[in-house]
Order: sequence, then C-alpha cells, then structure tokens
Amino acid sequence: MLPSSALYKTVLHTPHKRATRIDAYDIDGNVLVQDVPVIDGDVAANLTDRVTRNAAWTLSEEWYPRSSSDPFSQYVSVVRIRSGVEYGDGSLELFPVFTGRVLTAQRGATGEVSFTADDFAADVVGYPFEAPRTADRNSSVLAEIEALILEAIPQAVFGVHGVADGPVPELTWDEDRGQALDDLSSVVGGRWIADGSGVFTVQPLVYAPGTPVQDFFDGPGGLLSEADTESTRAGSANSITVVSERTDGSDPIRVTVRDTSPTSPTFFGGPFGRVSQIVKVQTPLTVAEAQRLARAYLQASVALTEQWSVDVVPDHTMEPGDTGRFRYRGLLADQIIDSLTYPLGTQRPMAMNTRGTVLVTDS
Repeated sequence: MLPSSALYKTVLHTPHKRATRIDAYDIDGNVLVQDVPVIDGDVAANLTDRVTRNAAWTLSEEWYPRSSSDPFSQYVSVVRIRSGVEYGDGSLELFPVFTGRVLTAQRGATGEVSFTADDFAADVVGYPFEAPRTADRNSSVLAEIEALILEAIPQAVFGVHGVADGPVPELTWDEDRGQALDDLSSVVGGRWIADGSGVFTVQPLVYAPGTPVQDFFDGPGGLLSEADTESTRAGSANSITVVSERTDGSDPIRVTVRDTSPTSPTFFGGPFGRVSQIVKVQTPLTVAEAQRLARAYLQASVALTEQWSVDVVPDHTMEPGDTGRFRYRGLLADQIIDSLTYPLGTQRPMAMNTRGTVLVTDS
C-alpha cells in the first residue's frame, strides 16, 4: 500500500473528483511533456504476471505521434501515470500507478488517439541472452538479479527488496532472461516486479492474507459496490511433493509434506480425502530448502479457499499483494489482492480479483 494523507482516506467515502495526469520522459529522465489531460483509460496490474502492469489510455488528437521524437512516440517515450483525487481548493493528491514505454498509438476515425504501454519488465523480457548464460556463483542472488536487469535497462532503479539475500546456486540459461530472474527469485522465496513508479524490487511470495490495509464494505459510506464470491476445493491439496533436479546428475531431491492435523478439515486421509500435488522446480534446492518450499505450498493449499471479484471506489494507494478486508451482504473475508484495474479519468469503479482463506462471519 502506498502512503497517503488522512484526508485522502476520508474523502474516498464521500463524493469527490478524480484526477489523472500523464507525463512523458525519455529513458534518461528528460522531460518531454507533463500534466497531459486524459480522456479515458485504465491500468491493469496482475501480481502473477512477469509484466505486472499494462496501461491503455486515450488522448486528444494533437498527441498522435508524427515523428520519432514526439512526446508519445513509441521510439522515445516513457510515460508516468499518476492518479488520485482533486480537492476543492484545486490541489491534487496523486499516486504512481504506471511507468513504462509506449507500445502503440492508434488514431481513431473521430480523432481521439488510443495508446498502450507495458511496464519496464517488458524491456527486461525483451532482451534475451544472446549466448547461454551461467549464474555468477561469486555473487549473491539479489546482486545477480540486479545485474541481469541492468544489462537490459542500464537506467534501472532498485528499491528495498522484501526478501533475505542468499548465495547463487549453479544455474545456466539458454536465452530466457525472464526465466533466469524467475529462477533466482525463487531461491529467496520471492518474485521480481517493476512497481507503479518503475522501480524494481524482489518481493516475497504471499500465500495467506496479512493485516488488512483497507476496509471495503457495502452500504452507506462504504467503498464496495458489488461482489461475486466463490468457495471451492479446486486447487486445494493436503499432500505436496517438491521435486528438485540435482546439478551432478544424481537422483533429484524429493520431499513430501502432508496435512497431518486430525482437527483440520483437509486432514490427509480424513473426510476431505487424499489430494496431492507434485511441484517440480528447476532451481537446485537442498533438502531443507525443498521442505520449506513444500510447507509453503501446503500452507497455501490446505484451507478451503474463497475468491472474490469486486467493484470498489478507486483507492489508488492499493497495490497487488496488499490485503484488504471485504464485507458484502453479511459476508466478511480478509483477502490478498491478486489483480486490480485502476480506472483513469472516468467514474468507473476499480475492479479487484482476490484470494484467501475463508474467514466468513455474520457482519
């Protein structure tokens, strides 16, 4: 969750005016244009995608790029999108929801120009290794991740990583730079992302809801307008086996953990039955590391899970991976936000898809 003023959190529960600004820069940060008004658009952010954020927006016809040096040209432009609210005195409180290169520009029959863009992770994925690459065993995992990103984007900026560092295992990749970063991130139990401000970090994999950072509820003064909920056993397992290949050609490490609590609704061999999942990882793991990974997968899987799809008043401080508390028609659940869509320049709601263990009570 991004920091905000107390006033921002208060006005979300009252009628307010939304505001969005788009700025364009070159990759070195030189300003091309600032504060361009948006007609419409949205930013989609999905926690499970390598390219976490994609943007689409519409501008008036004078912004159609006619040369490679124009502010919104796909050859030069990096856009920063900020969205939030405009207060009664004309002041703005805006939050970075997207930073990345312009991908396409299309001028329609009515003159309006539609743009699309991907976040900086697309630049990284778009620069595969030109020759097979072996990881630097003398480096640390986080230093190696940063080095691979800097090769693709020398101007890359890094924030505070949310995982503990570790030694680099013996790994070799053919050409897929994105896979290399996935493998290295998995060693430290994380995923690599570019956030809304274009900063790269490695953040922990989140398997269960944490402390809610926002309460979305229906009724007067609430932020939640509509919700669909689904409770399912699909994807749940009470036995997890992790298989990790060995670099010396010997038999792979194979570790199995099970739900052995007789009071658990998914007790292995109880009424829930026996449901197993095999998790194969290419990254070499020790037995202890394989056990930790298997326990993490089991923790994510043993409880009956519930998914919500909701429409809420846009809160542009929310980000994928945050935990929200959702209350709708008598149901309450703390849920991890897997994906969300920030609306730009309109009165449309913000859509969220969430997951989490079932925490249902009477409201």
